[in-house]
Amino acid sequence: MGAAWSSFVEGLPDADEMFAYDTVKEVKVLDRRLGAVFYSVLLLIIFYIVIFVFMIKKAYQDIEKTNGWVIMKVLNTAHDEAFKPWDVYDAVTNPGEQGALFLPTRVLITRGQKQDGYCESPLHKCESKSDCDIGNPDLQKEECSNGMCMRRQWCPAEKENTPVTEEHIIDVMAYEVWFQTSLHYHKFRLDVSTTDELEPMRYPDGMANTYPVHDMLRMANIDPETIKEYGAVLQTNNIFDCDLDDKVCQVRMEVVNVDTKTGFNYVQNHYYEEGGVQMRDVYHYYGIRFVCFATGIGKVASFCNTVLQVSSAIALLACAQAAADVVLQNIVPERRHYIEKKILESEDFNE
Repeated sequence: MGAAWSSFVEGLPDADEMFAYDTVKEVKVLDRRLGAVFYSVLLLIIFYIVIFVFMIKKAYQDIEKTNGWVIMKVLNTAHDEAFKPWDVYDAVTNPGEQGALFLPTRVLITRGQKQDGYCESPLHKCESKSDCDIGNPDLQKEECSNGMCMRRQWCPAEKENTPVTEEHIIDVMAYEVWFQTSLHYHKFRLDVSTTDELEPMRYPDGMANTYPVHDMLRMANIDPETIKEYGAVLQTNNIFDCDLDDKVCQVRMEVVNVDTKTGFNYVQNHYYEEGGVQMRDVYHYYGIRFVCFATGIGKVASFCNTVLQVSSAIALLACAQAAADVVLQNIVPERRHYIEKKILESEDFNE
């Protein structure tokens, strides 16, 4: 048994050779040119990591992007071309959508409409009475009057540029919009809100929550005269860029032009009775519809991101040595002597 074990041990490789330790031999080259290259690249890498990555980009932080909701309030009073005041109650109406605001630029008012027979319909043009024949005389007569079909409807019908319909052009440039925003960061379990602010802070204040309409139109690159007649649809995004470690947020507003060709309009009817006859006044609003959003970008220092950036910096430091090696082996006049010191060739074992 002992002889067999001795034979087995003798057949094993030498443990010193099996577990041998290999190390790299470093050559110290006394050349100020190579040292200048090495330390210049080293300083560039350090400046990049410290100044750009950590101080400017703050890549050590964890980032979360979230959306929130917005409440809007309209401030100030505007006037029409006859200097008739249109205060906030008269001018601002809710088109029925959350996160939206409407400011009229032009209002058409047709008063005293009633359902009493037939009248000219501006929506149904004609050149002859045959153009008005729809096969239903109870709804529309086979009659063309002033280029319009006689139709059963609320009369008189709305007609622009006639005494029947009043037109009011409103100067919305006097309005200011106060935005109250609330954001919730799910990952960081933190709320950021401006709903508790009691006073408006007007643009261009760094923490502005109130923006004049003329500034928002300028941000969207819109000439107010081009939207006076038919209005426009604009999208606003209230952006909060927050450093949650320092509890500081940078606030800015982005306004995008969605539609200025077809604009935006809607109608409101006010019904009443006179002498037992039901009547109504029609208010046709053209104006600016703001669709409002809130976006929050939260940043918090992260241990994992910090370790990642530090490890990346350590790996980049090897680039300084690589740059010096490139200069040593390919550029300096003494490169052949340096290569002989750096790279040792063994004898040819094949012979």
